[in-house]
Amino acid sequence: MFYLFLLVAGVIAWMISTVAAGGAAMLLIPILGLTLHSQSVAPVITVASLMANPSRTFVFWQHIYWPAVRWLLPGSLIGAVAGAVAFTQVPAELLQLMLGIFLISTIWQYRFGKRKKSFPMPLLGFLPLGFIVAFISGLIGGTGPVMNPFFLNHGMEKEQLVATKAINSLALQGTKLLSYVSLGVISLEMGIQGVIIGLGGIAGVFWARHHLQKIDDERFRGYTLLLMPIGGIILVAKATFEIIGA
Repeated sequence: MFYLFLLVAGVIAWMISTVAAGGAAMLLIPILGLTLHSQSVAPVITVASLMANPSRTFVFWQHIYWPAVRWLLPGSLIGAVAGAVAFTQVPAELLQLMLGIFLISTIWQYRFGKRKKSFPMPLLGFLPLGFIVAFISGLIGGTGPVMNPFFLNHGMEKEQLVATKAINSLALQGTKLLSYVSLGVISLEMGIQGVIIGLGGIAGVFWARHHLQKIDDERFRGYTLLLMPIGGIILVAKATFEIIGA
């Protein structure tokens, strides 16, 4: 029954994240936090993402925005290793809190959806962005739609945004997994749980693909702008409960 729950959670998380440009890991963080030990969440989500994201990369391959990928990947790979190492030593609650506040602030950054861009985002900016997001992802398991404001402000929309995030995430999650394994912080049971969630994620990606193709850029943007503050509230709530519980 528990494994069926994980499978369904994977389907739903990746369906939502495909039509709203990311957030599967962020949606899974509070769910897995209720059912798994807190130190298991990040490795399990990493395995799940590594299972599910190749399907998203394959489905949207022709839409990848390679200029951004060339700047994102170096920072993401270095940040993933650094974050995995810090995972064994640094409490992640404060980072979750700051991320959550940033995502909630996108409501005002985009003037409740009335504003197309909230700040300029040059290609060079993707290098430090990749490092920072990957580092935090290594600590807490996922950063959800944190990259979305930067992608939107650079001018990416719809399939291009989803595809570019997918290939970067694939490299990031693979590096994180190797780091977790080398540090001995992932068990066989965590791997099995991650694989089950990932299988659900693959199904979710293919189901969501057709809906994404049918909606226009305006509705896609609406989904993305809605998911960002919702993700922020989830992260703030989880961090607050963990701080109070500690």
